[in-house]
Amino acid sequence: MKTHIILLLCIVVRSVSGQLDDHQDPTHKGVYNQSKVQMMQNGHQDRIPSDIYNKSKVHVVQDGQQDLITSAVYNQSKVFVKQDGRHQPEYYGYERPCPDAEDIAPCVCTYDTVSNAMDLNCSAVESEEQLKQIFKADFPFKNFRKFRIQANNNLKVLEAGVFNGISFEIIYIIQNNLEVIEIQALDSCYETATDLDVYFNKITSFPFDELSQFSKLSHFDISINSLSVVPADAFHGLTALEYLDIGSNNANIGGTFQDLSNLRDMWLNSNNITTIPAQFIKTGSSHLSLIVLDENNIVSVEPDAFDIVDALDIYMRYNSLSTLDEATWRPYLEAGGTLYAGGNPLVCGCDIAWLFAEDQLLEQVDDFTSCNGGEYLHNLDPSIFDNC
Repeated sequence: MKTHIILLLCIVVRSVSGQLDDHQDPTHKGVYNQSKVQMMQNGHQDRIPSDIYNKSKVHVVQDGQQDLITSAVYNQSKVFVKQDGRHQPEYYGYERPCPDAEDIAPCVCTYDTVSNAMDLNCSAVESEEQLKQIFKADFPFKNFRKFRIQANNNLKVLEAGVFNGISFEIIYIIQNNLEVIEIQALDSCYETATDLDVYFNKITSFPFDELSQFSKLSHFDISINSLSVVPADAFHGLTALEYLDIGSNNANIGGTFQDLSNLRDMWLNSNNITTIPAQFIKTGSSHLSLIVLDENNIVSVEPDAFDIVDALDIYMRYNSLSTLDEATWRPYLEAGGTLYAGGNPLVCGCDIAWLFAEDQLLEQVDDFTSCNGGEYLHNLDPSIFDNC
């Protein structure tokens, strides 16, 4: 009888221990959440130091050898471990596909579970060399959504190849002391970047010749910097571009803005533009709704300088215009556009009589456009132009 009982107990123990060759023993999240754990081939659990366990890779031992499991597998809510040491994930619901935090410090990686996207904030980076070393770390996933450096006084140069193959869709390098963005500093983002914001820095050098390679770029803002020249030709062919801001650089604008078929808003204010030639802004975009040229030193605008589209708002405030030439401005006002021309030294002689004709195009000029003497155009008596 005693022999039979012992035999029966052995059978029960072997059944519970799950040693059948083809069966899988599920290891639930509760097991993986222990502070120290190591999976052995025979199904037993042995403790390992927490400094190993807490890294983004788990070690599973089979015949004395350790196999690395990436954090993407480790962070699933359930992982199935076969008796031969191999892993079968139940599903791929990654919770944290970021690199090890200590490898990329002081940068911080966050993972948005809703959009399944990663963001990287490197605002606390201390030097160009440190930033370069961070991107030499092990990145399990190469494609990020956002990159941010903001309010940083340490970084002066964004060096060529600094991202080391890591790509971003949205790049915010704003409100820093950055002076130079080198050629090929952003080369890993040519095919992914949709938004490139580098405003409010001290940038004197930017690789404009590379812009044509950004196939998805829809938003570009390099305003409030220290550029001396902006080659308008560099934007040709950016058919995805919708928003362009190169304002507040005090820069000379060379070339023309053409072949920007989806452009909506463009800001060229506070630069060193003195004349607007014909064909200056001919984007070919039927979506164009705003052109801002405030606070330049514009003395003349030639006819056919801009796209003629419905309801185009053109801001020409605080320039040096002395006249509103009919050949230049009538086509835009007749198309339903609005001209904002306050702060110009307009003479207000017979040169503007056309605005007071029967078609009353003056209604398409804003209320604050005034003559050199201070009188608002809308307050002038139309009869003063009867003899023009």
